[in-house]
Amino acid sequence: MKLKTLAPAIAAFAAVGLVASGCASDGSEATPMNAATGEPIKVGQILSIEAGGLSVASQAAGMTASIEAFNSRGGVSGRPLELIQCDSMGDPNKEVDCANKMVSEGVTATLADFTPASPDSVSEILATAGIPRIGMNPMAIADFSTPNVFTPFAGSLLTLYANVDALVSQDKTKLTLMRPDSPVAAMLNQLLGPAVQAKGAQIVNEVAVGAGATDYTQFIAAAERNDAQGVIMALPATEANQIADAFEQLGSDLGFALAATGFTEEDLLNLGTFATSAIYTSPVPAPSSSTDDFPGLVPFLDDMRAAGSEDLERQNLNGTEIFSWLSVRAFGEIASTLETIDSTTVMQGFENAQDIDMLDLVPAWTPNAVEPFGIFQRVSNTMMYKMTFDGDVVVTDPNMFDLRTQ
Repeated sequence: MKLKTLAPAIAAFAAVGLVASGCASDGSEATPMNAATGEPIKVGQILSIEAGGLSVASQAAGMTASIEAFNSRGGVSGRPLELIQCDSMGDPNKEVDCANKMVSEGVTATLADFTPASPDSVSEILATAGIPRIGMNPMAIADFSTPNVFTPFAGSLLTLYANVDALVSQDKTKLTLMRPDSPVAAMLNQLLGPAVQAKGAQIVNEVAVGAGATDYTQFIAAAERNDAQGVIMALPATEANQIADAFEQLGSDLGFALAATGFTEEDLLNLGTFATSAIYTSPVPAPSSSTDDFPGLVPFLDDMRAAGSEDLERQNLNGTEIFSWLSVRAFGEIASTLETIDSTTVMQGFENAQDIDMLDLVPAWTPNAVEPFGIFQRVSNTMMYKMTFDGDVVVTDPNMFDLRTQ
């Protein structure tokens, strides 16, 4: 799978602060005419790259490409964004180290964070330092309660709620929760249980998938126990692909609902009936979706293509790259209105912003317009897409559905 080859390359970038200015350092390439060349603006990203079952290397690559493209167009009034990207490797202590690095580096904001290993500690460090977190993937209750979090995405936890809705709509009420074997993921059953029961369903099995497992058929067998009918698959891309392969090997009758970001189009082409029978949900459209339905995909795909990496070609994208791209876009929109750009003014900018244009990939976004959703106190967007795979491409229904009304 592409992510396995992508991670080492991204990790090399993550080891150092990256100024993605779009300028050639050795003079071998021409500097783009409008490239940003002023004083850099530091932004950060904490996420797990070299992390086995918790890797989101594609999101990291998408951030690098997004900032390079943004800077090539002039950045923020001629100032490039300097990316401080920190790989937590899915380790709780390293994740805390990454948060402290954001503080010591003086980043103005973090963009599209993913901090599943130590979410509460990271949240406390960044909130105390007054660093806004733009477009992060909320992973814990704290992420939905601290006022420095601004995200236009429903996030992984709320995507699981969408998956429950999708399975129940197919009359699958005996469900298996398949999740990473990690302390934070062990809390998912507790978080999802009330919502599942409210829909007349129940979680009859909980299957923890360990990173680096060699026999994934054991997890399918465990998921089939107790007459389970459907699986809520809460796994990142690498493990999700292995589970899909095992499903094909065993010819299982289980129905699967999962985040669309678990697979690339190239992955799904090789996954047979699993690919065409599963239900996919996401807060953003799939990269392979029709650009007639989603014209906002055109500039996104252009920026990914400009990176010149095979891993960022359209068929190898899984959608997490859109989280990074839209986060950069939103930061640029707000920063361009500020006289002084630091964490305090960026925070104020997002607190006061209204109707940020997200190119209809997600609804126009007012960051501080938040309402409770169930046990989550600060949610600004509960809109989701549903997708299917037709054997060639992922087809996204352009009519979003609202988790609040399901």
